[in-house]
Amino acid sequence: MATQFDPDSVAVVGAGTMGHGIATVFASEGYDVGLHDQDEGRLETAHDRVHESLTQLDDHDRLGVELETARNAVSSGTDLEAVIADADLVIEAVTEELDVKRTVFETLSDLTDSGTVLATNTSGLSITEIAAATDAPDRVLGTHWFNPPHIVPLVEVVKGEETDDDLAAAMTAFLDDIGKTAITVEKDVPGFIGNRIQMAMCYEAFSLLDRGIASAEDIDKAVKAGFGFRLPSMGIFEKVDQSGVDVHHAIESYLMPELDRGTDPNPVVSDLVEQGDFGLKTGEGVYDWTDADPDAVVTDRDAQLLAQLEQYESDH
Repeated sequence: MATQFDPDSVAVVGAGTMGHGIATVFASEGYDVGLHDQDEGRLETAHDRVHESLTQLDDHDRLGVELETARNAVSSGTDLEAVIADADLVIEAVTEELDVKRTVFETLSDLTDSGTVLATNTSGLSITEIAAATDAPDRVLGTHWFNPPHIVPLVEVVKGEETDDDLAAAMTAFLDDIGKTAITVEKDVPGFIGNRIQMAMCYEAFSLLDRGIASAEDIDKAVKAGFGFRLPSMGIFEKVDQSGVDVHHAIESYLMPELDRGTDPNPVVSDLVEQGDFGLKTGEGVYDWTDADPDAVVTDRDAQLLAQLEQYESDH
């Protein structure tokens, strides 16, 4: 298929947290972006958030075009066919349910021609199963962005079993060209790379909390001020090599039998969900957010991440 890829127009299906952030990325580089959602209110909110994010990026000199150009690059609508009509790339960012995504991709397959690339932002569902709902699974791949997508550099380009190899390579190169750090996931495994590692860490952290080993605050401090502090500079394998594979092997030998090997969601997480305590968006989660302004929390988070991004880019 494609050995090079540079779309004139991009469409994002789903205007939630990830959708509006992905739209922001392309608008910040001057690409025409169509944003679709069935909910008119969600579209209006997303449009405002795109403008806010573009302004924030402009304040940090991170726009590839003038602010007004970037803002004008984004259009939105509830008519899916109209929104994707001219798109060379369509990125799906709807709810994380396989049946819903398959239905969306079946529709996208009917509404687009063979030259349109179809991508899913699933966090870990099977690309192969999603692509099977289309008439041309070779033009379907995963582009897994991390929240907030307009700041976090990584995008995982994930191949389904039928994904065209040249297309995956071209997508990876394209995303690199617009300033992301794109990697290729060669095999379609649940969770891909980032979430498999992240979920393994989270499971053990919740287990430590459940057993009363330390408070949530101190466990978070251990991550931020300890191994997490080193990760941006060394990753995992560089750190192991620098510490010594023999040392790592010795620690694995006595520690692995002690780690939690549960296969169901951690009971702490399950209890919070059953109570309706979903975190910042409900006011309660692991922490108490009742007095917090969610918008202020997100703005502060993004400011910190932008500072980290500058350091990351200077090191890479």
